[in-house]
Amino acid sequence: MLPLLLFISALIYLLLYLMPGDPLYRMLEDVPNLRPQDYERLRKLYGLDDPFYVQYWKWLWQLIQFNPGYSREYGQPVVDIILPALKNTLVLTVAAVIIGKSVAILLGIYSAVRQYSIGDYLLTALTFIAYSVPAFWLGLMLIIAFSVKLGWFPTSGLVNPDITPGTWEATVDWIKHLVLPVTVLATSEIIQVQRFMRSSLLEVLRQDYLTTARAKGLSERVVIARHALKNALIPVVTIIAITMPRVIGGSAVVETVFAYPGMGRLLFTSIMGNDYVVAMTVVMIIAVTVVFCNLLADVLYGWLDPRIRYRN
Repeated sequence: MLPLLLFISALIYLLLYLMPGDPLYRMLEDVPNLRPQDYERLRKLYGLDDPFYVQYWKWLWQLIQFNPGYSREYGQPVVDIILPALKNTLVLTVAAVIIGKSVAILLGIYSAVRQYSIGDYLLTALTFIAYSVPAFWLGLMLIIAFSVKLGWFPTSGLVNPDITPGTWEATVDWIKHLVLPVTVLATSEIIQVQRFMRSSLLEVLRQDYLTTARAKGLSERVVIARHALKNALIPVVTIIAITMPRVIGGSAVVETVFAYPGMGRLLFTSIMGNDYVVAMTVVMIIAVTVVFCNLLADVLYGWLDPRIRYRN
């Protein structure tokens, strides 16, 4: 994992280093009559005139010390910017993942058990339709329908500033702000997992050992719950592991559409504002999460199926 993360960090830094635009431009655009010598002094102060490998090493050393630096765009330490955004993203995405994955697994089980039924055909059709709908379009449609037309939910943000914090009314308002973005993200989770769960369970249900279990007089519910489901989850774990980094990284599209102050929107605004220090830190957090989730998936494989455990 460590050599892989080192390579990823170098690649991330190189890509953002090669991005067009001057990191000091946004910082100095409101400074009148800036002299060239002052501009060069600032570039030297921030180390922007150093060679690539020197800048990379300085940034990596700060990152190892959990001090990723100072944001020129926000005028704050990067940690103070990321922690609130990370908290907001965890609330949003954990809710979406729990709802989406649970519903997807249940729908996948239903489709497999009721194969070729009307419900199975209907779920298949709805899944393909939802798969073709972009997240930003779905978000905009939900805003138009439930915020603009019906007025049930807020259009954007996290809280209403006019409501007193810490009250029951503030809690209800916070939940209302989460409903639409959670719905969009949960829909994406359902689309990704439901079809895999159906296909995997159908393959397991045809195995000989399940026929033997049925011949022993076990009910179909026991056969599925105790014998089939655990083995059917093995390929689904891969899909879940791939999508889990979004729990930390958020969804830039959804958070931007709903103006939700999370990690995805922070990454988008920092890149657009040439705030490389923030952008690189966010991407590295996502990269660490991806590598860790793949390791976790390997561990779960061995728990779900003891036959694939490593033995000396």
